[in-house]
Amino acid sequence: MINHLIFQIYAPFTSWGEPAVGEVRHSNIIPSRSALLGLVSAALGIRRDDNQIDHFNQHYHFAIRPFIANNSWIRDFHTVQAPRANKKQVWYTRFDEIRQNPLELETLLSQREYYNDVYYQIVMTETENAPYSLEQIQQALLKPVFPLYAGRKNSPLSLPLSPILYQGTLREAFSFADKHYQECHRHAPVIDKLLKGIADEYYWEQANQEDHFEVIKIQRRQDQPISRHRWQFRDRQQFSGHLKGSE
Repeated sequence: MINHLIFQIYAPFTSWGEPAVGEVRHSNIIPSRSALLGLVSAALGIRRDDNQIDHFNQHYHFAIRPFIANNSWIRDFHTVQAPRANKKQVWYTRFDEIRQNPLELETLLSQREYYNDVYYQIVMTETENAPYSLEQIQQALLKPVFPLYAGRKNSPLSLPLSPILYQGTLREAFSFADKHYQECHRHAPVIDKLLKGIADEYYWEQANQEDHFEVIKIQRRQDQPISRHRWQFRDRQQFSGHLKGSE
């Protein structure tokens, strides 16, 4: 039997960044692998400059079921001021950065994409030699060390993660999650409405799931962190499809 850690994510606005090129910061409808690793490591209290984070990022698998029937898409517009690049100058605070010479400030324009009213059920599994057990991660998600966000700091979580442990196949884990969270939210009209919407597409990383899922699409996503210090990522495969026999 395979051990799984199941948890939920919901926020009024979510933004799961795609590779940023130019002034538009695009968002995927589902969390990237790096975003989920970041959320879990923040709950555990692992800092970004911690030497163990690169090792942590090489472990664990995630599978995702998004409830997107009632979602909407928005884009907001940002202006940010910053001084001209000067590698010899070190700024310790944002206040120091902008107060030195206001006439040298340059305005940067950017746009950010968000999805509204998307609810997620996440199934997490550990790999061999993983640095933290699923039981340890469950406790961290119940009492996170650092604040947790749905992609960006302006998207705080609106529900507890409510992590639960489960043994079985990935298909069984999703079926269990559906019943469990529907029961949890049957008296919460907003979430209950989302859970009753069509959510028949699943996303997963593990290969050899054809006995339980009908694979519709295989994508390559550049969201596997390999070096936090150098901000480097590599490609990985993402499968998506339907549960067999769910039609």
